[in-house]
Amino acid sequence: MADTDNRTNDDWMLFSLLLDGKGGARHLNVTETENWTPDQGILWLHLDMEHPETRDFLENRGNINPMALESLTEEEEDRPRTVAFGDKLMLFLRAINLNPGEEPDDMIPLRIWCETDRIITLRETPMNFLTAMEREFNTGVGAKTVGELLDEICTFTLDKIVEVVSGVEVVIDDVEDKIIDEIEDEDGEFMPKLSEARRNLTEMRRYLYPQRDAMDVLPRQIMPWLSADNRYQLRENANRMLRIIEDIDSLRERAMINMDELSNRVREQTQENMYMLSVLAAIFVPMTFVTGLFGMNVGGIPLATSEFGFAIATFALLFLGVALAFLLKRMKWY
Repeated sequence: MADTDNRTNDDWMLFSLLLDGKGGARHLNVTETENWTPDQGILWLHLDMEHPETRDFLENRGNINPMALESLTEEEEDRPRTVAFGDKLMLFLRAINLNPGEEPDDMIPLRIWCETDRIITLRETPMNFLTAMEREFNTGVGAKTVGELLDEICTFTLDKIVEVVSGVEVVIDDVEDKIIDEIEDEDGEFMPKLSEARRNLTEMRRYLYPQRDAMDVLPRQIMPWLSADNRYQLRENANRMLRIIEDIDSLRERAMINMDELSNRVREQTQENMYMLSVLAAIFVPMTFVTGLFGMNVGGIPLATSEFGFAIATFALLFLGVALAFLLKRMKWY
């Protein structure tokens, strides 16, 4: 059963796999899952956290530490973290939301319970990468142990995060190149793109900072089901998580710098326009004063009775305008 919202009567159990230890696995139904015992092999149970039957199963048939059970089933317990319970481990992660119509930065929670012969994953929203991992067992290239399975979940989670961060980087690079090349923003799209990129990065950073700490703790856990190779891979993932955080911080800073550059350009253009208006005002204000003076409806206005009065006044005003423009040019006003 794939990790989708196309549900059946047993939709609380998205899939249940009995690993053969060789890269393959067999799907179990609900009855087989409930009757599973560790001597049968490693069990991967993937559950829908939103379904009420999931809570009932975990509380009455899950055989999980009561303190861990409370966290695993708590609605608001989504902050990434790692907690050990003896030789068992609880891990909360955040994964990229790649479902249609959703924002990738709206990161969705994944809760994991690991023990020697069993791993339980719980999700609220479909996660395509878990479905991809499930399909690996059909071709015999799936994980062989609980440690390997945990490594793969962490790796796939980071892969999807890197894809989204790389996509945001492409957007910022494109806008940055256009700004450097002084390409005109005719459609006014530069600032919205940068603002959206920075918002996405900020949202992701809010979830990934605690996830960095959660993944940093994992390699230091001494568990019987975690081999040296498993811990090495988990350490690599922790370092990778750190680099992702650094990349996000760097991209946020670049987005802000480019936004500041665009704001400065707009401000400079506005100031230039205001300056040119001031120059025009300096030229036309005297001309307006003269035309207003000659336009008064009183006697004794010069040229009022001359048939060439209008022509003479027009040429005089043009001369005044040209003279003022020349004078302002000599004064280096423009």
